[in-house]
Parts: sequence; structure tokens; C-alpha cells
Amino acid sequence: MKFCKIIPYICCIVSFIATCNHAAGENTVERTAEYIENLKDSLYISNTGYMSNMGRKHLEVGFIIQAKGIALEIYSIEVCINHSVYEPTAPFTLNIDEAETADSLITWHCILRFPYRSNFLNSDTWTINTSVGKFSGKLRPEPHHTTKKPFWIKYWRQIPLVITILFCLIIACIIIFYRKRRKKDIEERLYIMHQFESNERAHTELREKVETLYAERWNVFNRLCNEYFDKKDSESDTVRLSIYKEVERQINDMRSTKSLAELENLVDSYNNNLIQRLRTQIPALTKNDITFLIYLYSGFSPRAICLFTDIKIKYFYNRKTRLKDKILESGAEDREEFASKM
Repeated sequence: MKFCKIIPYICCIVSFIATCNHAAGENTVERTAEYIENLKDSLYISNTGYMSNMGRKHLEVGFIIQAKGIALEIYSIEVCINHSVYEPTAPFTLNIDEAETADSLITWHCILRFPYRSNFLNSDTWTINTSVGKFSGKLRPEPHHTTKKPFWIKYWRQIPLVITILFCLIIACIIIFYRKRRKKDIEERLYIMHQFESNERAHTELREKVETLYAERWNVFNRLCNEYFDKKDSESDTVRLSIYKEVERQINDMRSTKSLAELENLVDSYNNNLIQRLRTQIPALTKNDITFLIYLYSGFSPRAICLFTDIKIKYFYNRKTRLKDKILESGAEDREEFASKM
């Protein structure tokens, strides 16, 4: 599958972005400004109390710097842990212009990364060297019991990775949807082609049967015309009787079991097994009823049906109406279709 082939490339992209994000965000700083009327010039630097070993990869320490109306430059920050001094893994400096803090109290929340440490003492300290002097204080003695990290600090590095993963999932869903839609379209086209071929075969068979029936019907008519043409000039009653008998013979042929079976087969072929469904759904119909309906569904005229079934024309319509009412009252599933074709 094409989608399976692109999965390794997607994974490489995600890994690359995650790596770049990890490397680029070693130290994080958030700056906020708040206008406070009548606030005197001030400077506040302290450890926020946040410390975390970050899964034994490095040590994170939080600091807060607040300034109002003061110019300040931070030269370095260091921590003393277990009598050893450590600086951030990435250099950190900060220049504060007096004009920047003239009207508002500016706050910097800093998360600095130091080398990973596992042993701490209660005497561990931090020191910040600035242009106005040194600031120092004690670190928390138990860094694994840390103050809850602000949400924006805790998860901001994961945002690009999450966005990338979501993007890849969306692309994957689009590809899967496209493949399913394409597969469905192909199946629908194959089904339509199959139906078309089936209809074409059925149409060919139907045309052949109609042509056969048409030829047979005209063959009968041709024989009668030929018989009549040869004997029309004769004034003999015997000749006229022979023509009558030929017509009678053809009528008797249409009454035969073989002809009736052929007619039933033709009706079923052209009407989705109409007679077969009629027999199954309305078993109360008699043999004579079925015979009458076969001639009727075959398209014979009322006079022809009267000759085939040996009934008088005045009884034909009564029988047709009786049969139609019987079908409609039978409760058969296809009763409406049976009645409409009569």
C-alpha cells in the first residue's frame, strides 16, 4: 500500500521536529507587564521554588525577576548543589532598559536548565550576578517534590509535536478516505458494468425469443393464407370445410399442453417469472384459471381466448372480472402487479 510506504517519512519528520524543539527550548522566559499607579521604583529577584529533574535528563530551576523604573543587566546565574557550582547548560543573559520599566512593573518568569543532579542538601543555594550586585538564596531541599509547574511552561514544548502528529493523522485519514472512496467507486462501476452486461444478455435473449415467436405466428398465418389462396376459387363445400378444419387444427394446437407450456415460459421470461409467482402466492387458483391467465398475459384477444378455452364471449369478461377480484382479495405480495397486467 502506498500509505504504508510514506509512514517512515512521516515518523522521520515528527522525530526531527521534536528534536529541534527540544534543542531550541533549553531556557524559557515569559515576560509580562502590569501598569500599577503610584508604584515606586523597585527590583525583586528570587527563586520561584520550582525544581524538576525532568526524567533524569537535566535539572530545571525556576526564577522570577521583577523591575520597575530600574536599568539592569544580568551577567550570570549559577546554583551550588552539594558543594559544587553549576551554570545553565545554555548561556543566559538579560538586559533591562530603564525606559522599558518606566511606567509598568515588568515580570520575567524564567525556567533555566542545569546539568542533572540527584543529590541535594538543605544548604544548596542559587546566585545571580547583575550590574547592581549579587542576589542569592536557598534552593528547595527536595527537588522531586516540586511546586506544580504552570500549564503553559509544562506543555508548551509539546505543542509543535502535537500539531505535527495531528497534521499527519489528518493526512492519513484523508488518504484512507480517498482509498475507500476510490475502492467504492470501482466496485460501483464494476457492478454497473455487470448489470449492463446482464441486461444486454437478457435483451438479446428476449429479442431472439420474440423473433422466434413472431416467425412462428406468421408461419401459421402464412400456411392459412396459402391454403386459402389455393382453394379460394373453389365453390365446393368440401374445400371450404377443409379450410375451416385447418383453422380449427391451429386453434387446437394452441390448446395443447406443449403450446401452453411454451406460452407460460415466454410470459415468465418477459415478466420476471410472473406465472411461477402467481402459482406460488395464490395456490387457490385452479388449473383452468391459470390457463386463462396465461392466454390473457400472452396478449391474445378476447375472441381468441374464447376459442382456446372453449367459452362464449359473453362469459369472458365475467370470468376476467372474477379472477381479478380473486387475485386482489388473495393477500398475495404481488397482487397489484398480477391484476395490473390482466
